[in-house]
Amino acid sequence: TIGNVEATLQADIFGETALNVVDVSKILKAQLEKLFDLLKRYPNAYVILVSSKDLEVTSPLIKVVRAFKGRIVPATLARPKEVFRYLDDLFNKREQACYKSLQKLLEVDNDPIYILVMLQYQLKNIALAKFGLSHKLPPFQVSASQQQAKNFTEQQILALYELLFNYDVALKTGKIVPDTVVLLVTQKILSH
Repeated sequence: TIGNVEATLQADIFGETALNVVDVSKILKAQLEKLFDLLKRYPNAYVILVSSKDLEVTSPLIKVVRAFKGRIVPATLARPKEVFRYLDDLFNKREQACYKSLQKLLEVDNDPIYILVMLQYQLKNIALAKFGLSHKLPPFQVSASQQQAKNFTEQQILALYELLFNYDVALKTGKIVPDTVVLLVTQKILSH
């Protein structure tokens, strides 16, 4: 319960902050207000809010999470649908659709490392198709990868590999702001 959480939000005698996991699946409005107040009083606390179902966009919990610059991970497996739509739009060079699907993806999952990994995965599929190795792809990916490969020369594919590698290193070494990586990579791929 919310009442039990307050005791663990404070640092222990060694100055360490405990990790708190709070099930908010059935949280009431009054409890939500108490949680919000507690988080304001203990801004350095580590808190994971867990819900057994996806939250509605209008949920007050989403506002609480965003107010504290938290991250929302969906309870369902909606993640792949959004990322694959984005990848299809991007590598098919459908610019407007790409930015719309990117916006939807970022609402569901804003982990730039995951998105970069998926970009590398799709570029690998395109490279296999471009370099005559489609037989190494799962059958359901052959047609789409071959179609997307038509949008890039062999040199462009190699340059995109280098681009993704450089952004990956910059992200993991803190040389680039995580929130900007995916947009920058998207712009670069669309311009090739």
